[in-house]
Amino acid sequence: MLNKQQIESIEMLCTGDYTKAEIANSLGVHRTTIYNWLDNSEFVATLDKRLSDIKTTAKKEFTSRLPVAIEEYWSICKNCSDVRTKEKALANWIDRSLGRIENTINISSDDKEDNIDVLSAFEAVNIEIENKE
Repeated sequence: MLNKQQIESIEMLCTGDYTKAEIANSLGVHRTTIYNWLDNSEFVATLDKRLSDIKTTAKKEFTSRLPVAIEEYWSICKNCSDVRTKEKALANWIDRSLGRIENTINISSDDKEDNIDVLSAFEAVNIEIENKE
């Protein structure tokens, strides 16, 4: 059975925000204690389960918002006034439909080229949707 410090360290490890030394300091244990826990099969199994739960929750959240994001993306494709931007967005839509996925789209407008990270833009749309709800 894992103790309270081990459970707390698992939660801190899952965030990815802390080094093992920071976790050890926060819990009042030596840094090597964290490494010893990482050699413990029960500790590792619990850590793996927690990470899996986090990924499952994130995937469900992402999937539940996907129809709204698709509708927003399609709206951008339809309503964009810049022909080159619209062409790039539609080409990206077609590529995704055919299974050719890219993370960025290069858009040229007014002699200026911008690289747009589609995944970051998608996350921004999700944040806007959350704020509206």
